[in-house]
Amino acid sequence: MIYDYFEFRFSVRLECGLKMIDSSDGIATVLSTLDEETLFALEKTITQGFKRSSTTEEAIYNIIKYSKDILSILRRKAVTREILFNYLDAINVKIQLPVTKNELIDKITEIWNIPQINTFNSESNALASVDAQQNYLTDSVVEMAQQFSTWFYTMLNSGECGSEHFFPDAKLTVNMYTNENCETRSVEGNPEEISQYLTDLHNQNNFYFNLNETEQGIQGKIDPHGLVIIMACGTIHTETVCCGVFEQMFALARDPLNDNNWKVKRTEINLQSQNQVLGTPEICYGESSSSVILAFPPE
Repeated sequence: MIYDYFEFRFSVRLECGLKMIDSSDGIATVLSTLDEETLFALEKTITQGFKRSSTTEEAIYNIIKYSKDILSILRRKAVTREILFNYLDAINVKIQLPVTKNELIDKITEIWNIPQINTFNSESNALASVDAQQNYLTDSVVEMAQQFSTWFYTMLNSGECGSEHFFPDAKLTVNMYTNENCETRSVEGNPEEISQYLTDLHNQNNFYFNLNETEQGIQGKIDPHGLVIIMACGTIHTETVCCGVFEQMFALARDPLNDNNWKVKRTEINLQSQNQVLGTPEICYGESSSSVILAFPPE
């Protein structure tokens, strides 16, 4: 089978009834239940349009190969709760109803023996799973910044950004730079409008936010008020064209009215149009009112 030589391979196997389930075979089975239009669209999204397969088998191969990991595939909007439920039902795993998509993902990763290490997803604000009390260790904040950033841009690039991840008084500022001009839009005190604006930013412009996942592209710290400040940057793509760069700051706080989960208190994103991006954007420090700014290194 084509799946036997995946470069993206998980070796863990376990007994489930009379079957030995390998996670790469499992995700291939889940993807095979998508209709062709949805499958090819998912391949296009994940490969940023670079891959266009003629067969479903090839599309499944590319989806797995170019995804960050199997969990990121399961969290895709195209992989619905119904698809996950039917997969578990087909392998004789009993599910207690009612059930959420996140609970189904938990069950599948348990069966495939894939560890969920502080995962983030759009149905369950798993930011609470990160140990982030006032006495943070530096490595904990760095880990949280990495996990949050990966989760956020996976969600955004999927065309969905839930309002439940923002405080009622959250503030969004978007700065769009074109040549010498800057257009600024702010939304405050309306989580639904914030999430819709971010979703439209992706959907209407066909933007793909390519996060710089190295330590030069994602950083975190604690501010004097106890907020977790996360900085992230990367390049912006439309179809197969790199059209600019982005940098974004998030301020996260715990919500005592929602199981002490982490939510976005404020966020600011700079979008800069560039005809030619000469290098990978990186985070630099400088002086500002918050003692941290985002800037790209000089050319």
